[in-house]
Amino acid sequence: MMVRMFRRKNGKLYVEYEAFGKTVQRSTRLEDTPKNRTLVKKKVIPALEVKIVRGDLAKEKPKNFLYYSEIYLKDKYHLKDYNKKEKHVAVINEFFGEMRIDKITRGHVKDWINMRFDLGNSVKTVENYLVSVRGVLYEAIDREVISQNVAANIKMPQHKPNEIEPFAGKEVQLLLKNANEFFKLYLAIGFYAGLRMGEIIGLMHSDFDFDKKVIHVNRSIYKGKVSTPKTEGSIREVPILDELIQYLKKPGKSLWLFQGADGLHLNCFGQHHYEAWAKLLKECGIEYRKPGSTRHTFIVSMLKNSDLSVLEVAQLAGHTTTQMVIQNYGKFIKGEHLKVDRKLKLFTDKSADSST
Repeated sequence: MMVRMFRRKNGKLYVEYEAFGKTVQRSTRLEDTPKNRTLVKKKVIPALEVKIVRGDLAKEKPKNFLYYSEIYLKDKYHLKDYNKKEKHVAVINEFFGEMRIDKITRGHVKDWINMRFDLGNSVKTVENYLVSVRGVLYEAIDREVISQNVAANIKMPQHKPNEIEPFAGKEVQLLLKNANEFFKLYLAIGFYAGLRMGEIIGLMHSDFDFDKKVIHVNRSIYKGKVSTPKTEGSIREVPILDELIQYLKKPGKSLWLFQGADGLHLNCFGQHHYEAWAKLLKECGIEYRKPGSTRHTFIVSMLKNSDLSVLEVAQLAGHTTTQMVIQNYGKFIKGEHLKVDRKLKLFTDKSADSST
């Protein structure tokens, strides 16, 4: 038999045959089921054998990266994280898409990695992208148009992530003024209450106590799952500042403050919201920061402008200790200690031991 069928660990059926003096293995993209085995035996293998006899299997000419990325995605369609893979490939194609697959070098891959870092991506994000780059290149290897994967075994360069800069007061007002309904509410809660992204999306109308003027933070949403916030200390009450009240909307039919088309909670911040966020910043002439920077802005502003201690600000932000606050935000309040009242008396009778 010129063609044989076999199963790989991924559960897919493959065929193997001789061509161009080499053994070629190709995926049928079919799951290993009795029905699919019959299909491969009766249709796929006979058709392939006819092509071998006729000499129709000429060596494939290298095509651009985009072509093989589409093949790569077709093989991932059944996966739960397909949408994520699709978005990754779209980003990758912005750089590699039009490049001929056999002309891509390790230097190109390294240039692309450095570019992603310059755009503010974390090491973890770049590594996730790199998985798809390798996957696309392996598709070309399977078709014998390249012999090695130039994205394999690339060591990540030393990378220091960009520091998160809080928004200035004028920038906060400009964003709130130009934001649409969704972002006006989201940003107001972020800037004036300091909640995390998942905590904001997880808010219900019932979490707002306008008599006591507090927000009860007791849940978060991450990747569609409703859970308790990040740490035990994150379950907390946050004061509703007067400046925030004007942005809060009256309860509707949904229990959730932010709701999807079905009236239920949002599963995540969402790619379209990220795109709208980037557009809003550009329209306002403000340098890009992640949506979570609203929380950093709140914490820095509290440290600078309120009478709360570092410990109290940490508790307000949902941190169990002051270490995180001092480590991440201390650098933004340099010089604040020089604003101390010069008339302060440290050693007076009031502070002395009354028993002496």
